[in-house]
Amino acid sequence: MKAIIIGATSGIGEALALEMAKQGYELGLTGRRTENLTAIQQQLQNTAKTHIQTMDVTNYEQAQTDFMSLVTQMGGVDVVVINAGIGSFSTKWEAELSIINTNVAGFCAIAHIAFTYFAQQKKGHIVGISSVAAVSGGAQMPAYNASKAFISNYMQGLRQKSLRKNLNIAITDIRPGFVKTPMTEQNRFMFWVATAQKAAAQIAQAIKNKRKVAYITRRWLLVAWILQLLPDKMMAKMG
Repeated sequence: MKAIIIGATSGIGEALALEMAKQGYELGLTGRRTENLTAIQQQLQNTAKTHIQTMDVTNYEQAQTDFMSLVTQMGGVDVVVINAGIGSFSTKWEAELSIINTNVAGFCAIAHIAFTYFAQQKKGHIVGISSVAAVSGGAQMPAYNASKAFISNYMQGLRQKSLRKNLNIAITDIRPGFVKTPMTEQNRFMFWVATAQKAAAQIAQAIKNKRKVAYITRRWLLVAWILQLLPDKMMAKMG
């Protein structure tokens, strides 16, 4: 099996690369930091065959070209994991625009080209890293929550498109809760925090089982259910 992980230079993406390598995948790894990609490739040199491609998903057309270049280099791909994403507590417009450019437009650029590629093959598997935050708005990071809701909704649409056209393209929506990564270091109050390694193991299992939606870790399904029931006033107090 061959898999591409978009955003593999740190956090969940890096941990997932290590986990999928152990499971025998041939990997294509992308990220903005070439030196980090090279370091991961060297770490995996005795475990799995890897290919690396520097990529910035916010440079949309170039990112799509880089994706297809990586697919060609690998001689095809079976699974595409779209993990590139950012978050910020800043209230400035520039910060919100950056989130939208990366988490929404950047995600779409890769999801679109991956779906187009798999449609030609009439098979494949697209995995999107969304968040428990997708199920509700959030006062502290409204653009982030909204971007994750977009990802989950878009993934559902791709699943329906695949079914409608009988394309045999599996779509998996991964919704992590709190995971200890460089991105979550800015969070002051966290609970049920999973290590990136534990999250990666559960994500890999969800990919293997071709789950439609998977909460990481599994207990976050309960939190998602509660969040959808809470009134706005209580959500505002919780932040």
